[in-house]
Amino acid sequence: MRAPCIATVVGCLSLVGAGAASAALPARVAPEKFIPSFAICYSDAQGARPTEETARFDLLVVCFSQHAASVWGREGKNSWQSLKALNPDLVIALYAMGPGEYNTADWGQIGEGWEWLKRHHGKGTADRWIALGQRSGGYLQSVPYPHERLMELGNPNWRRYWCDTLYQDYWGGRKGVDCRGADAIFSDNTSFMIPWADQWRVEGRPEEADVPTRYYADGQWRHDRWRADFFQLLKEAVPRFQARGIGLLTNTGDLGRHPERWREIDALPNPPYAVMEEGGFVCPWGGDQRSFKFWEWEQKLAPFSILRRTKALMCNHAGPFGDGLAAMAVPDANGMTGWDALWFALTSFLLGFDDVSRNGFLNFTIWNYDEYYWFDEFDPRYLHLGRAKSPFTKRGRVHFREFDDGWVAVNGSAENATGIPVPAGTARVLHHDNFKEWRQVPLVSTFDLPAHRGVVLLRPGKQAGNADNPTPPR
Repeated sequence: MRAPCIATVVGCLSLVGAGAASAALPARVAPEKFIPSFAICYSDAQGARPTEETARFDLLVVCFSQHAASVWGREGKNSWQSLKALNPDLVIALYAMGPGEYNTADWGQIGEGWEWLKRHHGKGTADRWIALGQRSGGYLQSVPYPHERLMELGNPNWRRYWCDTLYQDYWGGRKGVDCRGADAIFSDNTSFMIPWADQWRVEGRPEEADVPTRYYADGQWRHDRWRADFFQLLKEAVPRFQARGIGLLTNTGDLGRHPERWREIDALPNPPYAVMEEGGFVCPWGGDQRSFKFWEWEQKLAPFSILRRTKALMCNHAGPFGDGLAAMAVPDANGMTGWDALWFALTSFLLGFDDVSRNGFLNFTIWNYDEYYWFDEFDPRYLHLGRAKSPFTKRGRVHFREFDDGWVAVNGSAENATGIPVPAGTARVLHHDNFKEWRQVPLVSTFDLPAHRGVVLLRPGKQAGNADNPTPPR
């Protein structure tokens, strides 16, 4: 997840101190919501939506910059204070590159900067924090993002420096950005797998491939070493930030391929507040980059459903397919519109979301991470089926989950499903085009569901919104 988050340093403002961190993050996420949602706003928050719209989300991942800290502000308050005045339960997480890498771009450097790091903790120093190439002995830059350098995640002094420096840069006011009211750090590229394996080059010589001394041996990437260092980071960093009133969120990924690692994260004594699956249920990765993909869709459902202590940030994204909300009606190369993809993502989310532990947040964007929009589907007045009555089940190609007011049905396969029986009796088949006019939707006993589509089945006598579902106590 990369986008410039320009933060011009104007000196230490002395406006933030240890007491400026927010209170503990909410254990119960938006109990009145059927679908807890989050938004991502990068690119110096140039695509910021109005304050009232932004405050409707339950979590915001946002770039660290002066513009972002002021764009939603009003009446002398900064952005974070103004958003929380409208929604006190909103969780605000500020972007930072995780300690597995160092961002050498002007907008991404932390602490004393890259040159200082090289002098004091680079080649030839007694306490080296920067990874070196086995063949070149030089620093390593990534191919996808040449301003990033691989770090020694296993060095405890570097991990401690990263935690303490971020706190001082952000909440200590050292970078001149007002962070009062922000709750957490969103640590990007913080995974149990080595980032950009096979895509490291010698600094300044992008045509020359190299591998790190610690994390590559005998012709293989030592993901096991990196994984041990990753879990040690979590064991240290989460309580270190918590002691200062700050939460930690990580961009970790690979839920479908490595569910055992997510279970291990969830079982930690102090797990991160939330962990991102950037591939979500739909993503643009692979192939033409102009159509939605569904990598490991089914494999993600069960491991997501059993999370109880950390929360999954299910990031569904693609694009850009066009400008503004009108882009949602534009079909991809396979005929799937943004609205189709949104409903596939939200019904997939509801298959695994635990409404007791509140174990996840849903994001959807087809504008990369430059823009975001609030969708009426996230508003419980329009869509709320009550409590889940059972785990998800699979019948043929279709996954179902039952709620008080009906079911969600999702066809995650590449084949259309036809003549599907409603699980019991009859129901109204709801999707984006009709969910707010649900009274006009006829009752049916069977329905069709194209490949990679999701719908809501509303029971007779039930309402699509929360008018017949009391808000649970906090």
